[in-house]
Amino acid sequence: MADFCITAVKYSNDRKHIEWLVVKEEKPTSIGLDRIVARAFVADLIRLNKATFQTRTATTDGKYKVGAQVHVIDEVYLTTNKNNSKRDNLENFPEFE
Repeated sequence: MADFCITAVKYSNDRKHIEWLVVKEEKPTSIGLDRIVARAFVADLIRLNKATFQTRTATTDGKYKVGAQVHVIDEVYLTTNKNNSKRDNLENFPEFE
């Protein structure tokens, strides 16, 4: 289990990269409330080994399905796939306004 999960993203105005994330604290029997945080902050926490993150997707019954671990490439890019691609690869995630 990770420390936090990512459930939604918000892109930059030019839609070239993710700027903001909705994260929730992982708890033993539930997940916490939504917090909107900067992608760079999440990347820093992962890079410094201060917190771990995983993805979660909402199911039709209102629960969340556990996804993949989130990693950092070049200290900036968030990815669920350690393939060294220099771009955020959470593009299939729900977006928020």
